[in-house]
Amino acid sequence: MRNVNVVAIALTAALVTLQLVGLAMLERSHAYAMHPSVPLEPAVCTESADVPVSQIPYD
Repeated sequence: MRNVNVVAIALTAALVTLQLVGLAMLERSHAYAMHPSVPLEPAVCTESADVPVSQIPYD
């Protein structure tokens, strides 16, 4: 009966370790997704470019 308890404790420890590793991987992927390498806002252009833009009338 003692061997069953040791096996149960070892399996529980292994499952907890796997859960912690999975949680760490999830946190890391979420943190990476929150900080994209490409900025979402366009870069400010210092040169002026006169490009004609057609205006669309709205009702």
